[in-house]
Amino acid sequence: MRLATRFYPEPSLEFGEGEAFTPKQGLAEWGPYTLRLGATHPARVRIGLVGPPQAAEGLRAFLQSCRQPLASGSKNLALAPPYPGFDTVFRCPLALDSHWDMEVDADALTTALSEPPSSAFQRTQEMYAHAIEHVGRRDLRPDIVICALPQELIDRCGRVENRRLTPSEKAWLRTAERDRASGQMSLFDLIGQQTVESESQPAPEDLLYRDFRRALKLSAMRSRVPIQIATPQLWQEGLRGQQDAATRAWNATVAIYYKGAGIPWRIGGESSGTCFVGITFHHLRTTRRHIVYSSLAQAFSTDGEGFALRGEAAPWSESDRIPHLTGAQAHALIARVLEAYRERLGRDPVRLVVHKTSKFHKDEEDGIRSAANEVPNAELFTLRSGEFRTVRQGTYPPHRGSLFRIADASYLFTAGYMPEHRTYPGAHIPVPIEILPTGSADVERAASDLLALTKMNWNSAASYSSLPITLGFARRVGAIMAEIPEGEEPEPSFRYYM
Repeated sequence: MRLATRFYPEPSLEFGEGEAFTPKQGLAEWGPYTLRLGATHPARVRIGLVGPPQAAEGLRAFLQSCRQPLASGSKNLALAPPYPGFDTVFRCPLALDSHWDMEVDADALTTALSEPPSSAFQRTQEMYAHAIEHVGRRDLRPDIVICALPQELIDRCGRVENRRLTPSEKAWLRTAERDRASGQMSLFDLIGQQTVESESQPAPEDLLYRDFRRALKLSAMRSRVPIQIATPQLWQEGLRGQQDAATRAWNATVAIYYKGAGIPWRIGGESSGTCFVGITFHHLRTTRRHIVYSSLAQAFSTDGEGFALRGEAAPWSESDRIPHLTGAQAHALIARVLEAYRERLGRDPVRLVVHKTSKFHKDEEDGIRSAANEVPNAELFTLRSGEFRTVRQGTYPPHRGSLFRIADASYLFTAGYMPEHRTYPGAHIPVPIEILPTGSADVERAASDLLALTKMNWNSAASYSSLPITLGFARRVGAIMAEIPEGEEPEPSFRYYM
């Protein structure tokens, strides 16, 4: 048996006036990518605040501090550089004005939080949803609303039991939850690792419990107002386990700029003109109160932003617990993706790459290829957490970008030691992604694509995520879509899910 290795250097990212390997370096030196789009670049980013007075004032003070440079609290400035200030990073001012704010009455909030958890959840969610809707109806509305959640709200009703489920549904989900936690998961899931499976497959607890953040995201979607959710960990100093102010500013303002203004950076190089798609499944409750799986496509264009589309319910049975699409469903889902791509960019992609966490059934493959028959190149890959580990001399794990091939198996380390940061910025032994091509798809090009796609999380300024954008947000997007009733079309833009 022969072990073949290859190392891929960090893919560069395109910013406003140049290229760089990491978001923080690129934004500080070259500004956001939207600068290249001329008049599309915003003159300012207008922010509205929603929350009780004390929380909103704390958040306002932190955002005002982001207008100025903030020193790093780390000795490793390559990993955690200082924050230069919003104007310097994004080449436009951060605009705060009380006319864009909406107060949540503190006394009414306290009264609501004194009720039982499920009732407290409903009442407080309605308070914030009403405030978001009110801001969204204004003639002069902000670009983004930031919701300040006080700690007592998070503690009391951040997550409550879903009382809308029937007893039989709850019993089924609790059984599935026990199975998931008692040997039905991989070793690496059990020790808390982020794996392809854990982040892209539905979890029973996502239906067993209602999540305040998810419910609020849905309310914002209905009001067509992008929101950012902030907790005291962002604005209140001295909390346990808190990141330094510069790192918090980097992460928060990248998300604010993306949701409210434009594109911070994009992939460059050979991936231009490619439409990347991740197909996963999420829980859905039908009108007959049965729990089924619905397909979900997360698409990402190298020339624009990401979008998510909900497909049809997928077949599922006790004998085959891995849902999959019929040929007709696969064709319909990919056809919708390509139609959405054309609407956004005015042309067809020159290449379609489809990712999935389980193997493609023959009918799925046929349906995808028939929908993409006018795309010059269509490639299908199964991505899953590889049961493969390697140890190198020294303190650190293998380099990020290391590809190991044994016989027909290929394992890519999307997390690992990063020379640009002089460290491995992870807490656990990195888990590689196993790449399984369908047909004659090029594994080495797929590995290069995957490294680039791990750098497309515009919800933070981190240099990379361990999972590609096509699959990394699947569980989060699916959990929000599970809140959306059948017949109501969800907003496709990633702005409403991140």
